[in-house]
Amino acid sequence: MFASAWRDPTYLSVGTAGDPELYMWMLSWVPYSVTHGLNPFFTDFLLYPHGGNLLWSLIPIVPGFLLTPVLALFGPVAGYNLTMTLALALSAWCAYLVIARLVEDRVAAFVGGLIFGFSPYMLAHALGHPNLVICLAPPLVLWILAELLVWRRRPAWQPGLALGLVAGLQLLTTPEILFTTAFIGAIGAIVIAALRWRDVAPRAMHVIAGFAVATVVFAVIAAYPLYFLYFGPQQVHGVVREQDFFVTDLMNFVVPTDVQLIAPHDLIAAAGPWTGGDAEWNGYIGVPFVALLAFIAVRWRSSIVVMWSALVGAITAVLSLGPHLHLAGRIHFHIPLPWLALQRLPLFDNVLPARLMLFFYLVAGIAVAVFIRDVRRSPVRWRRAAGWLWVGASIAALLPAVPWTVTPNPVPAFFTGPEAQRIPAGSVALVAPFSTAPGFQLGPGQDSATYPMLWQLASGMRFKMPEGALDVQDVDGPPSGGRPPRSMTQTVLIAIDQGGPAPSLSAADRASLLGELRSWDIGTVIVGPMYNQPEMLKFFDDLFDRPGQADAGVYVWWDVAPDISVPVSGS
Repeated sequence: MFASAWRDPTYLSVGTAGDPELYMWMLSWVPYSVTHGLNPFFTDFLLYPHGGNLLWSLIPIVPGFLLTPVLALFGPVAGYNLTMTLALALSAWCAYLVIARLVEDRVAAFVGGLIFGFSPYMLAHALGHPNLVICLAPPLVLWILAELLVWRRRPAWQPGLALGLVAGLQLLTTPEILFTTAFIGAIGAIVIAALRWRDVAPRAMHVIAGFAVATVVFAVIAAYPLYFLYFGPQQVHGVVREQDFFVTDLMNFVVPTDVQLIAPHDLIAAAGPWTGGDAEWNGYIGVPFVALLAFIAVRWRSSIVVMWSALVGAITAVLSLGPHLHLAGRIHFHIPLPWLALQRLPLFDNVLPARLMLFFYLVAGIAVAVFIRDVRRSPVRWRRAAGWLWVGASIAALLPAVPWTVTPNPVPAFFTGPEAQRIPAGSVALVAPFSTAPGFQLGPGQDSATYPMLWQLASGMRFKMPEGALDVQDVDGPPSGGRPPRSMTQTVLIAIDQGGPAPSLSAADRASLLGELRSWDIGTVIVGPMYNQPEMLKFFDDLFDRPGQADAGVYVWWDVAPDISVPVSGS
């Protein structure tokens, strides 16, 4: 699937630009911070001098540790590609393990694992959200909960220990997946209790004991990270993502997007008005698959596994629709949905409902595995053939597009050569293009403004930057936690990034700009390859009243401290 990136894995990255470069930076920050005696949960190498609380940006602590050798030997792009590749494969494998235990048929479980690990949810987020496709926890938690609630083959402390470890490691990988797994896990537990109360009720003490052990283990792992998340510096307050926006459009259930192999142009065009953007259009099921799942739910309604899967899947799909019905991009505020009640609760207000479809594909994989198991056991040849044909048509609609989208990640020679060593170690440099929100573009169809973060990595973290793209802020308030505070410098540089002309600077403008650079302790200014570069060079030439020095693919204004420390006459 990702062969297009693995042709040159240290230069080409899986998916689009923007968020991937942020993830590469955070992956690399984990080993760098630990080996340099710094806090891995916080950095002032970006957003200097205030810094950012990286837990709000979902820093991948566990993947960063595990991939340290790869990052050291092959760099952040290769580390990112390996993360994305292993994420889908291992998620599918974990689903295979639990489904095989549930249906006792390895071929059926293999297909069920593929449905989960390479679902439209996974494909959509494989465009640039590796933290959201490291989904080992949901099937593993399902396995543990089944052991606690149903099988009881082991003493309670063993699944309790496993649950606490999985939850703790997931917190240090992606807290969002931990929260939604706990939420859907609770729904699954309620459903099985409702279906088999007489069987579940006598096991209450066993379940309580297991959860008590899990709580203690989780607390040991999670106490400091949670403390730092909510009480450490640069916390984010309020709602960090727009509500009633990142939801599943009702049409998405049957209309494919461009991450599917079979996606006619007219149908892809129909997705254009949907809210949320392509990485959040992850609810596609397809007509053949919808029909298959409905048939399974009716035909095997006496099976506890099928009935449980059908109920959890239906609840999850409805919740993914968000607080109000979205149809063809139009929000029908007069049609409230169940998520509206949950959205008003703490923590739930920052969950993106569309991402709950992850769990739909897990239970759908279980239901299909039951179907395949019985098809394989059928003595009637035509039924076996018809069953496999139906499964094949359902899966064909979900196949990923090939070749997969890839993005080049160019690094000017300046940052990897001796020239960068002229920058005083630990000093602050202003780099253009100005890094702000991930996915921000330098111009129509151009590269991502997160590239300077990769250039900083390539220099061996030689310098700090007053900018950064940690992509977290309160949508109802000023930027906090993950984006640079608003400034005149930011406004001017972003306007030029987007194609605007270099502004004419009055004495007052010059004084304000130089004052901001002085407050950031800027010692070096670097303009790299970028959209509208001539205007950016013109701006800095005018600001410092001297041209930048061309050096190994970039333009540099060395030792600007004297330029910004002298008051401007007339200001």
